[in-house]
Amino acid sequence: MSVTCPVEDRLAIQDVLVAYANAVDHIGNIEGVLDVFVEDAVFDLSGIGLAPMNGHEGIRAFFTNVFANMAHHAHYLTNFAITAYAGDTASIRAYVIGMGVGKDGRGVTVNGRYYFDVVRTAGGWKAKRYTMDFLMPLSGTLENAQ
Repeated sequence: MSVTCPVEDRLAIQDVLVAYANAVDHIGNIEGVLDVFVEDAVFDLSGIGLAPMNGHEGIRAFFTNVFANMAHHAHYLTNFAITAYAGDTASIRAYVIGMGVGKDGRGVTVNGRYYFDVVRTAGGWKAKRYTMDFLMPLSGTLENAQ
C-alpha cells in the first residue's frame, strides 16, 4: 500500500529511481550514478549477496568495476510505491527487471525490487540508502558485478 504523498514529490522521488536506472544503463556514466546519491549514502546489495558500499567512494569503486566488466545493461522499473513520507524524507519501492551482458559474453537477468530511502536536498531529492532483493531465482551470474 502506498503512503499519502503530494503528487509533485511522488513524481520527483520516482525520478530518482529512473535517473539511477538510466545512469546504470549508460555504461560508464559513474557521475550520473553518483548524482542520484547523497555523499554519505549507503549502497547495500547484501540482499542479493554482494558487499555493501558506503559513500560516493564506495559506489564509485563498485561501478568502476561493473562498467569495466559489462557491455550492456537494460533496467525496467514498474510498480512504484511510496512506503514512507515525512515531508523531507521518504521511502520508495519499485519492481525491477534488469538485464546485462558482460564483456565475457555471460548474461544475467534480475527480477527484483529496489528500495530507496531519499531525502530532499538543495539539489532535489537524493538517495541516502539503496537496497534490493530478488523476486525470482537469478538467471545468469553476478560475477561481473563483484
